[in-house]
Amino acid sequence: MIESQYRGRMTVSHEKEYNMKKSLIAAAIAAASLAPVAAVAQDAAATAVAPTVGAKVFGPEGNEVGTVESVQGDVITVSTGTARAGLPKSAFAVREKGLTIGMTKAQLEAAISGAAAQTDAAKDATLVVGAAIKSSDGVALGTVSKVEGDDVTVTLSDGSNAVLKKSYIGLTADQSLALGMTAADFAQATQAAGTAQASADASAPPSSEENAATVAE
Repeated sequence: MIESQYRGRMTVSHEKEYNMKKSLIAAAIAAASLAPVAAVAQDAAATAVAPTVGAKVFGPEGNEVGTVESVQGDVITVSTGTARAGLPKSAFAVREKGLTIGMTKAQLEAAISGAAAQTDAAKDATLVVGAAIKSSDGVALGTVSKVEGDDVTVTLSDGSNAVLKKSYIGLTADQSLALGMTAADFAQATQAAGTAQASADASAPPSSEENAATVAE
């Protein structure tokens, strides 16, 4: 029941956020493949790069790559329509058509896909019995007690167990495992799951054995 309650909360309010974080982790690796942008920048007009949400992004040959989805400090998130990449502002130059990076759409998507595969492989290698799990804000939540298919059983600090999907767990920059939600949100989700289970138990019809006992009395 904890797992199903957690799944609902994760799907509604955190899964999209976590998927974005996962894509940004992949893009951090992909960004290392953007060396060709240096040549683009040398040929570009000396115009300050100031990306805005919704602006189109082009490749070195002038073909459209995608659009700017968000700007957070020096990280510019570009959406190609099928993939997202958080790229450093230094990866952009301004050319005749506008914002330009040193990769085509196909090259960027391939880089993100390859980086995501590497990230998943690294996560699977780390996601073993005994591995610590923390929240997105760094609070220790428990340890992995079983991994079966896509299900991960985590023994929490209070001794209870929560069964989570692998997709809820990510690998952070320091190679530790973390959920895509804060400790407070996770505690609220597990508490709500426990309350729902208690209510279900209370409202459940008595078993045949219980009925027999009642009759016997």
